[in-house]
Amino acid sequence: MKVAVGSSDGYSVNQHFGQCDRFIIYEIDEEGLYVQSENRKIGSPASLNGHEQNRLNAVAESLADCSYVLVGRIGPGAAGVLHKQGITALAVEAPIEQALGRLLTFLQSRQGAILK
Repeated sequence: MKVAVGSSDGYSVNQHFGQCDRFIIYEIDEEGLYVQSENRKIGSPASLNGHEQNRLNAVAESLADCSYVLVGRIGPGAAGVLHKQGITALAVEAPIEQALGRLLTFLQSRQGAILK
């Protein structure tokens, strides 16, 4: 599974989705281990001209191989566009490692609840 992280400093999840011109991509394996695999430039941010629908769609398409997007903030319109691509957007402001750990804990608890 891939997770796209919006970060201006490479340490914290701290960027608004609409202001990201790149995303740090992490790959998470079945055992819950993650590794940074890519620094993906997406070109101009989604909000360059006020959240144009075409730009939101282009950003969502550039992240289509990701299951989750972690950003500091995201509006409902952008989250909806990502959702249509099968991507879950989560707003969290924390160090990247802590945010990924929280995501993994959440996913593991959901899977455990489903299996019981």
